[in-house]
Amino acid sequence: MSLPPYFLGLPMWSNRDWLGGLFPQNASSKSFLNHYSSAFNTVEGNTTFYALPSEAVIASWKSQLNPGFRFSFKLPKDVTHTGHLSSNDLLLQFFERLEPLKASLGPFMIQLPAAFAPSRFVELERFLNSIPSEYSYAVEVRHPVFFNKGDEERRLNHLLMSLNMNRVCFDSRSLFSRPARNQVEQDAQSKKPRLPVHAIATGDFPVVRFIGLGDMRCDEAYLEPWKQKLREWIAEGKCPYFFMHSPSNREVPHLAQTFHNSFQDLAGWEKLQIDYQTDQLDIF
Repeated sequence: MSLPPYFLGLPMWSNRDWLGGLFPQNASSKSFLNHYSSAFNTVEGNTTFYALPSEAVIASWKSQLNPGFRFSFKLPKDVTHTGHLSSNDLLLQFFERLEPLKASLGPFMIQLPAAFAPSRFVELERFLNSIPSEYSYAVEVRHPVFFNKGDEERRLNHLLMSLNMNRVCFDSRSLFSRPARNQVEQDAQSKKPRLPVHAIATGDFPVVRFIGLGDMRCDEAYLEPWKQKLREWIAEGKCPYFFMHSPSNREVPHLAQTFHNSFQDLAGWEKLQIDYQTDQLDIF
């Protein structure tokens, strides 16, 4: 199966606020992934960051998938956020557990904490060279020195390019473009990092995590440059992954649909099959 021009997804596939829109009004939570993968072709797999899914859960996910779908699972936090970054037994178990989904795996996200500084570069280099090479990876750094366009950032980018690994482009500018107007926005601003945006592709599958406000009137100014950047990457033969977030994530299916409609002229583009009831559209 040929790849689409790009992959578009959300931070989760299960959200009851999407009933009557992305999901049929009477859909069971057990069918959410099936309905989600009928519209979107990728998702951030945050669940694996916190716990390893059981074999039964993996089998259930596999049975619900539509053709061409790709998970972008996060490596477990006990690997990336606890002590020394190393390819340990937990990581081996992680890849073995996900083996049944191998045909549906996109880039694994290696999210590093803000405390992971350039002084640990050798540790990162050793780790990236030790993990299974048959998969694709996207590394997300949060230490501010990795964004100062100095030797540390150049060294990181060179390493990722040499391994054909992707550097996550994390864009929270829209989220912080105004003071929070409610508790949900305040919580999001307190939890999400606020870092410079460096739109760089170090591998074949550039990954963008866009954190908006859930209001296209605010988000559009920050989304517009990404439309052009995705077109550039696609023209270079790359296949980007673009993930859209908002503080509540209630609106993101509709926002993603609007974003996706900007690419109708691309070869392989397919319409997102999402229907909205009148009362849902009132929130947009």
